[in-house]
Amino acid sequence: MTPQDLDGEIRRDLLTLDRTTADEVARHLVMVSRLLIDDPERALLHARAARQRAARVAVVRETAGVAAYNAQEWSEALTELRAARRMSGTSALLPLMADAERGLGRPEKAIDLARGAEGRALTGDEATEMRLVEAGARIDLGEPEKAVVTLQGEDLDPSRTGTAPARLFYAYASALLAAGRVDDAVTWFMNAAAADLDDVTDAEERLTELADPATRDDRTPSPSRVESAAAVPDTDATTAGGGETSTSVEVPDTEVAADQTPDAAQDPTTADESVPSDDVSRDAVVRTPVDHTDLSVTDPTGDDASAEKSLAANYDVLLLDLDGTLYAGQRAIPGATEALSEVDNPSYYVTNNASRRPDEVAAHLEELGFSATAEQVVTSAQTGARLLADHLQPGQRALVVGTDGLAQEVREVAIGVTRSADDRPAAVIQGHSPDTGWQQLSEAALAINAGALWIACNVDATLPTERGFAVGNGSMVAAVANATGKQPIVAGKPAAPLMDDAIARSGARNPLVVGDRLDTDIAGANTVGLDSLMVLTGVSSVADLLAARPEHRPTHVGPDLTTLSLPADRSRIAPAPGWTIEVSGDVITVRGDDDADPSRVLPALVAAAWEAGREKAPQIRADGERARAALGDLGL
Repeated sequence: MTPQDLDGEIRRDLLTLDRTTADEVARHLVMVSRLLIDDPERALLHARAARQRAARVAVVRETAGVAAYNAQEWSEALTELRAARRMSGTSALLPLMADAERGLGRPEKAIDLARGAEGRALTGDEATEMRLVEAGARIDLGEPEKAVVTLQGEDLDPSRTGTAPARLFYAYASALLAAGRVDDAVTWFMNAAAADLDDVTDAEERLTELADPATRDDRTPSPSRVESAAAVPDTDATTAGGGETSTSVEVPDTEVAADQTPDAAQDPTTADESVPSDDVSRDAVVRTPVDHTDLSVTDPTGDDASAEKSLAANYDVLLLDLDGTLYAGQRAIPGATEALSEVDNPSYYVTNNASRRPDEVAAHLEELGFSATAEQVVTSAQTGARLLADHLQPGQRALVVGTDGLAQEVREVAIGVTRSADDRPAAVIQGHSPDTGWQQLSEAALAINAGALWIACNVDATLPTERGFAVGNGSMVAAVANATGKQPIVAGKPAAPLMDDAIARSGARNPLVVGDRLDTDIAGANTVGLDSLMVLTGVSSVADLLAARPEHRPTHVGPDLTTLSLPADRSRIAPAPGWTIEVSGDVITVRGDDDADPSRVLPALVAAAWEAGREKAPQIRADGERARAALGDLGL
């Protein structure tokens, strides 16, 4: 097996890499193609290896997404497919993304993708795949008749044969069966069996089961038997090196309704990922997104030119946190305004703080010397209101715990506002307000205990101010969680909704997330598969970074926003020339050559700590004056 076994068009996509890296990536992609169907777990390992070495190549990210999908690693698949879609600009991956949402127990999100503008704009086989996903999601939600209607617009011609018609007929039969139309279902299972020349479905087995009267009455239509909508893309177009392949997976029998939230006790940050109950073969379907920080090579992009450019120049948009990144309370962080004025990237301001409306945030930024408009501000209040609109009908009421600004965001999505549980609100939305006290939290608890949907704008435990760290919305969310035994849907970072809204608002294809908190800003970037820069001007410290869990690890680290104008390799977390980092137990010894660049000691130190698997901040020892001076500048 050689790199030449890879399809020539795909190999051309690897020309941005150096020759050695390109050949290694090509071999991994060939192996993905060969193993994808028969050994999906091993195929995924090869896809991850390719991704580590070529994370900037769209087809590599697409291949990683397809491999993760086939291995039923739904969260990882969604992360990779989102990244590939942003990088390539194609909508062809939408059906796979929608089906991954189903795998995560979120059929309503699958329907949103299918019914959105891009989903409706799909044509040909891709449009059919999306309709299959939507039909399966409808059955997941207990709407089999809608599933039947969804598929009736497709080419249901019984004379057709082949894999695509067989899968369509099988899905239609399953929808009919779920709707209680058994005789019609038998007819279409027969059509599926006749069309299925390659035995990709179990239509004949289903017919046998339905022909047995004892089985026929006992079989409850189950979403877990619905043919999955998304076929694996043609490997000639993705990993290449193999013939056409198409496969399907069964869909989990989820018990999580569209208006329910999972029990993520003690960790509200995970509350937006529903874990379905599963009677098939899926184990824990909610998994940590793959750690995109590659510690095995010094340049994950494989592109020397990218390393030489400034960090900001490698991205098209900056998605900037506010508190702790641009300002603390009423004061701009020293050098922040100048740093942003020196880069050409459009800036979008993405904040978990739901207390102020976008025009107020923009005005505050302008007062501090930044350039900002309301359109550039994306708040968790806006995203929280959008989630309300997704779950409620226009005119239903939500109890608002938060500022009048949050209440106005709710009104603007046609949801009524109340401050009392006595009004029997359909939902509670909770955002930060300095005026929130016992009475407001109690009203929320009463409504939630009565069955109201609960959405938290964010779960930040603290709020940076010029005086230090004050109590954040997450601490008040925890109080309500303790009183109700329930957990909210989370709109803000690290959950995906706010990040998705920011990406959509900015139109970014390859954005960089910039923030000061590992557990919100950086984790939020990782949730949606984006690169990130952590700055040391806010909540998280170097000690926190050295012991960071994989899902909290940034791509880059720097003292402040001036890092954006430095060459990318100065901040990338990876081993650095001139610096020797030795890990022994809980002690890390740092040694620097006479010409070692002091600005690169921190990324190298962090890389060594992560490679050693430190679970707590180690002791750091400087060996020599060069190391002592560099670490002293960092306050270590």
